[in-house]
Amino acid sequence: MAETNSTAQLVNKLNEASKKIKAVRKDGQNSFQRYSFQSEAAIKSAVKAAIESVGIVITPSYEITDQRDIHNSKGHVAHIVDVIGTFTITDGISSLIGKMPGSGMDTGEKATAKACTSAQKYFYKQLFNISDRDEDPDATDSNMAQPRQPQRPANNRRRPAQRQQLSGPDTSRLKEEYNNLVAQIAVKNQTLNKDVNKGITETLKNNKQYQAMDELHKIQKAIQVAKNMLGGNN
Repeated sequence: MAETNSTAQLVNKLNEASKKIKAVRKDGQNSFQRYSFQSEAAIKSAVKAAIESVGIVITPSYEITDQRDIHNSKGHVAHIVDVIGTFTITDGISSLIGKMPGSGMDTGEKATAKACTSAQKYFYKQLFNISDRDEDPDATDSNMAQPRQPQRPANNRRRPAQRQQLSGPDTSRLKEEYNNLVAQIAVKNQTLNKDVNKGITETLKNNKQYQAMDELHKIQKAIQVAKNMLGGNN
């Protein structure tokens, strides 16, 4: 019974700490990909002040789960490290343990450090529900960085056949290629896929040629931009 009470007290302290953490604005800027993000330092600073005020300590430890090398479009080799972070939350009386995966891409040991940073940053964000007051990522389609096609008048009977063609294997393959590129960029920059998509959208939204393209060519153009982003950071 005493153990249950002490755990409940720790949970209450976490709730109090969470109330003290306000929205953390996006203080970092990726000028090449044209998107902003919440920096690790900003997240840690907000959490540190809150948990210290209620007498909580969070101690991380990390285990490497996978490592691999990839070649980018310029032929450079990048090292990717995946970790699982274990976070012990305690007030000196009771303890709770949470886990969060992380990935980092860089050269040599830097990839491991980035993976650990990613795990800790997103553990804090999930544990304390830290937002930047942006829209909920689940409220929008983050699979492709392009606006929805306006609906065409129904009097053109050739359109349904065209839509069927654009949803075939070629388009599916290109969407998969695009999403893989976005994931690589997100891992390398320790950000979310939706932020990378937002950067690509900003790059293309004023491109009149892009706006006039059909779906298939829009995907190809987005892939080209994503490859430039990935290659331009090396």
